[in-house]
Amino acid sequence: MKFFKTVCFCAALTYANASFVSLSENIIKDESTNYLWQDSPDVQTKTFTYEEGISYCKNLTLDNQTGWEVPGFVEFFTIVNFKRYDPTLPNEFKHYVADNYWSTKKFGHGASGEAFVVYFKTGAFNREKMDKKFYIRCYKNPNK
Repeated sequence: MKFFKTVCFCAALTYANASFVSLSENIIKDESTNYLWQDSPDVQTKTFTYEEGISYCKNLTLDNQTGWEVPGFVEFFTIVNFKRYDPTLPNEFKHYVADNYWSTKKFGHGASGEAFVVYFKTGAFNREKMDKKFYIRCYKNPNK
């Protein structure tokens, strides 16, 4: 629990310094982290199992950009705004569904067959079976 509180605190500090800009119809940039975020219609129309989602992001080419990934907790915390409700996303994001989006974080190192999701209506993180289908919002870290 202490770890989760620490992550939430750090996320609040990170989000407080966030500055989002639309780079195109499909990509949002967080100027404080340099992360690029997918904001194409796919993020609200396509669902995937956990493994399908990992593959989808790995193979995604968006506006000639490759190298996309499924975000983890730390990355998601940079865009989840806990002061907002439905959606808990910055105004610059146009595409979303009030539903679960996969993260890369597996529960119990994957032994349970569960991974964590973020629910963009409330910003809550929950765990779900990895064979269920949920949405994906890929991100890219150009600093890697």
